[in-house]
Amino acid sequence: MKFRNIFWGIILIFLGILFTLENLNVLDFDWYNMWRLWPVIFILWGISILPIKDIIKIGFVVVVLVGSIYYMLNDNVRWRMEEDNYTEINSHAVNQEFQVPYNDTMTMASLDMEMAAGSFTLYQTSDQLVNFVKSGSLVTYKYIVKQEDTITEVRIMMEDGVRLNSKKNNRVDVQLNSIPVWDMDFEIGAAEVDLDLSPFRLKSFRLEGGAADINIKLGDQYPDTYLEIEAGASSIELRVPESSGCELKISTVLSGRTISGFNQVEHGLYRTGNFDEATHKIYMDVNAAVSNYSVIRY
Repeated sequence: MKFRNIFWGIILIFLGILFTLENLNVLDFDWYNMWRLWPVIFILWGISILPIKDIIKIGFVVVVLVGSIYYMLNDNVRWRMEEDNYTEINSHAVNQEFQVPYNDTMTMASLDMEMAAGSFTLYQTSDQLVNFVKSGSLVTYKYIVKQEDTITEVRIMMEDGVRLNSKKNNRVDVQLNSIPVWDMDFEIGAAEVDLDLSPFRLKSFRLEGGAADINIKLGDQYPDTYLEIEAGASSIELRVPESSGCELKISTVLSGRTISGFNQVEHGLYRTGNFDEATHKIYMDVNAAVSNYSVIRY
């Protein structure tokens, strides 16, 4: 077999595996970093014309490709930044705090959050509509508030022009007012997520994340609650009240599961025994690539 065929076969296999794992959120990296390694093409070209045995060439190719992937995924690698386009914040901690005031005309509220990788908690109520505290490094946030009649929309997002060079030491703590009816939509990176939503009148909750450790506690403060989770390689724990009627839809590629107090209705669909007669219902839809999930009634 010609070395040229083996050479391109190995490269295509590596690229195919990378694209597949990135699409499944099993790996999380910036494809822009791949183009920064364009000089590797000359290395591979040089290997291909060396006057050595093909098996040695193949070994060199594999080592170069594995090394390239390592540097693409390594958080500690400092890539040279185009200073005109990005602000690099990787030397000092950036602490941040802000509040969105509450008034009694706010009967319905929505919270749309874009979170960097790190740690994210929501576990206490506040007299403010939103109380946001961020500690650690690398990124700052901005927020937009829009109020129309009794409906208030809050959007929290990362500042434009900031590139995140690390997944560590970023912690966000959020507190919310428990009086309005809430719709929540969170987009997070590879993160540890710990949310106690039981005190809130929660109408809907959606979370889209990468490789995450997700812990969510739901309550019974609103008649019908809809929860949707889309995640990559994740550990997911959901806690729901025993008094609530719960429906769970699961769609996973590879998973381990612990579901207590639920009866299987059909493939991928489970309900609690009190679903039909319960006055408060929770509808959960979980879509994860590779996951270990559990649903616990408390």
